[in-house]
Amino acid sequence: MQQILVAIDAKLTKPGAKDIDLLVHSYWLGKPSPCVVVTDSMRHIIGGAIDSLDQMFASQVAIHAGYSVKERAHIFAIPPAPPAAHALSDLP
Repeated sequence: MQQILVAIDAKLTKPGAKDIDLLVHSYWLGKPSPCVVVTDSMRHIIGGAIDSLDQMFASQVAIHAGYSVKERAHIFAIPPAPPAAHALSDLP
């Protein structure tokens, strides 16, 4: 079964500053653009030339000068298998 990366969830940290919660996720399953970026509950939709969620995640981390990634988790989805051709013939 193929797994599709749908989100990256992380916590950014900086000495002496409040940690930042960061979530980058696909707006459409399996397509990196547009994507949704949630930073400490503030939601933004970003489109354009996004090649991967990893690219968008790295750019969002870079925006927060002096912060580093404390925790990072990848969230995957396993899309359902298409119905078998013979199963369609069983429909009334």
